Amino acid sequence: MTKFGRILGIVGFVSLLSVPLTLFLWDWKITWVAIGKLVFGILAIGFWLSTNYGKIRQTFQGRSVFYTGFATLYAIMAVAAVVVVNYICYKYPYQIDFTEEKIHTLSDQTLQILNGLESDVEVVAFYGPKEREYGAVRNYLERYRQASARFVYEFADPVARQDLVERYKIHQGGPRIIVSYEGRQERIKLGGSEQSGPEEAITTALLKATAKGDRERICFVTGHGEKALSGDDSRQVISLFVRDMLGEGFDNDTISLLEQARVPAICQAVVLVGPKEDLAEGELLLLKEFLQKGGRLLAFLGAMDSSSLNNLLKDYGIQIGNNTVIYPKGQRPLYVVSDPRRYPRKHPIFSRFFKSGMIVLQQLQAVLPLARSVSATADMPRELQATELVLSTTRAWGETDTIADGVQVVFTKETDTPGPVPLAVVVEHKLKSAASKNTGLGRIAVFGSSLMVTDSAYRVFPFNRNLIMNTLAWLTYAEKKIAIRPRFREASLLRLSQSQMKFITFFSTDILPLLILGLGITIWQIRRWS
Repeated sequence: MTKFGRILGIVGFVSLLSVPLTLFLWDWKITWVAIGKLVFGILAIGFWLSTNYGKIRQTFQGRSVFYTGFATLYAIMAVAAVVVVNYICYKYPYQIDFTEEKIHTLSDQTLQILNGLESDVEVVAFYGPKEREYGAVRNYLERYRQASARFVYEFADPVARQDLVERYKIHQGGPRIIVSYEGRQERIKLGGSEQSGPEEAITTALLKATAKGDRERICFVTGHGEKALSGDDSRQVISLFVRDMLGEGFDNDTISLLEQARVPAICQAVVLVGPKEDLAEGELLLLKEFLQKGGRLLAFLGAMDSSSLNNLLKDYGIQIGNNTVIYPKGQRPLYVVSDPRRYPRKHPIFSRFFKSGMIVLQQLQAVLPLARSVSATADMPRELQATELVLSTTRAWGETDTIADGVQVVFTKETDTPGPVPLAVVVEHKLKSAASKNTGLGRIAVFGSSLMVTDSAYRVFPFNRNLIMNTLAWLTYAEKKIAIRPRFREASLLRLSQSQMKFITFFSTDILPLLILGLGITIWQIRRWS
């Protein structure tokens, strides 16, 4: 009975100590759990005192008091050490991102902007402490603050700070984060479907606020069935690409070469995305004149698109293949996957991705649906330099036969293009000088797929976005905009009800530690008695 009383006393003592924790977990409400633990603890300790009174009296009169004092001192020192370590961690926080996509680490693009700040960025976030978004927004803003001393933020409770609400014209459902930099102001509304997360929204606002000089204007050619800049069909529109362009300081416009005497002077670059009908001879002459004067051309020409640009591009050392690239090992044979091992790592478009020691090649795979081969010609003009930007794996090939539903295609050595198949080429003048953008030396980039830039693939396959946006930055001599953009997180959802979440929290932070502690002390006492 004496030993049983000791065990019961230990369990009761632990039960009493855990009552404050239970009250905290239940928002300081007195529940039947807290009352039950309190009553059980008192009764258990009372039983222990009644069955072990003589032993307890002897304990406090013998040498064990000395050892007990030392044990207590050690316990106090251990608690003090934990407090000191926690204080150091709080004062000097350090985080390690273990996620595969590194979604909790600021992107290369964000760090590049923060490092280039010449004056303070002031951010005001209109969220109250009890709002659902408050914690996530504070977490992201704190990362920015830790990355740059020039990033300053504050929270304003929209209920308590009506003066600021009126000053910044904040209203329900509108933007609730204000970014100010050197007199310029940008507003952020979180939660849009076009955003990968808060970092993308904040970084986009920083790009706009810190942009200097005139914005680049990118002109999209229309009139031949090209992909639309907006719409509902994700395979026929490039709205996400256009939105990214606007966010990174590129304005856009549409032009019809049939209605122009020349390519407008405001066009920093001309873009063609999947023309279905042939361009007229006069339109091709305007494009040639534009390139001869140092213009820049970005073309996405898939297997099902017009081949009217072939002769023009051939004059600049680019060969468009009359084929459809097949990747039989993929889930969809007409969706060709690039081979990151074959990227030109020293080219500005790719160099930033290969600077770090650890590289996950699978994260650098672009996907080009319904692609054709695009290669550099053997008789490249002397003054030009071509780089095959993207190649497929050796398992793909360029199929010259017509592909029909239900008909299996096989590689034919005599007529088909063996892998690795080149899928994109960039061309520039060999004289690469800082002033080359003003000396009549243009740049050209051609991709063998027009579907890769549509909404159905542009962000579904994340590296497509980095590849296309970095190519546009290189094309327009805006190399500072070449960056690794905020990552996307793969969905991994577990839906729990509020009661289930409450039970898991209560069990894992209250009951389970209590059981472990009680069991450990009990075993320790039993071994001492034995």
